[in-house]
Amino acid sequence: MVRIHERLGHEGRITAESVAREFEVDVRTIKRDIEFMRDRLGVSIVWDRRERSYYCTHHHPLLPLLRIDADEALALALASKTFAAWRGSPLGQALTAALEKIAPILGGAVSLPVDALKDLLFAPDDPAVDAEHRYFAGLLEAIHRDREMRLVYQKPRANSSPETRIVHPLHLAYLDHRWMLVAHDLARNARRNFLLARIQDLRATGGCFTPPPRDELGRSLAGALGRFVGEKEHDVRLLVDREIAPYFRERPWHPSQQILERADGSISVSFRLNHLIDVERRILACGGHIEVLAPSELRRRIRAAATSMLARYRE
Repeated sequence: MVRIHERLGHEGRITAESVAREFEVDVRTIKRDIEFMRDRLGVSIVWDRRERSYYCTHHHPLLPLLRIDADEALALALASKTFAAWRGSPLGQALTAALEKIAPILGGAVSLPVDALKDLLFAPDDPAVDAEHRYFAGLLEAIHRDREMRLVYQKPRANSSPETRIVHPLHLAYLDHRWMLVAHDLARNARRNFLLARIQDLRATGGCFTPPPRDELGRSLAGALGRFVGEKEHDVRLLVDREIAPYFRERPWHPSQQILERADGSISVSFRLNHLIDVERRILACGGHIEVLAPSELRRRIRAAATSMLARYRE
């Protein structure tokens, strides 16, 4: 296609037969390429029936399009959260350059001008995003190299001071729309989760460690509903009224979710979690449309929260 475009610019007119001889392909292949350039790339190619040749009414640069399928387009959109960590760095520039090189030869269902890659991969300046991704690349390297790290962490509690932690970084997880570091905290001798946006400083201690099996970490994260991960497993059962039942059918809260349909249109929903904070927050967000059936601990917490809210809003 690039050669066809060049010949149209230099010679003014071309025939499908002459291009087919040049590339040793069938004439029909060249005609299909010309149709694609005209219909999909916007090149103003016209067929002159009398001269039996093609020419351009307006010659303009051939914009290379990145041709990707729907899954790849979604992957690029999600990758913007990751690539933002290297915005403006040599690696970030190399990523853009590499995509620009492969753009003309990829095939698929979604067209994306190469010039749009920069906007897609590197989000506009956002202090919240910058804070979250400041140490992403360093933590990724530490996880890959099994390097012990010293981090300064600021909890959100009022009047709390930053804490210094020595950790073994194990995994970066994107949970509940936030990036989180899963690490072994040496002082507490336990696994802890750290929001990247709350890390104020990160440095290597010079030490290394042996990580636990990856499948163990995967099982732990699989039992989480959001950012909070625990050790104890809970069998959660909810009674969901008919008004919001369709949303559970449409988009399950958790991969382990099971639904039991009831005659009145409501549903009984069950799933297995290893922490209750995230599910408690979701239930409260649904107001009176959900009743907790089990476990009793979660039922007590919802009742306490509802009682507190009632006291606050009582006339």
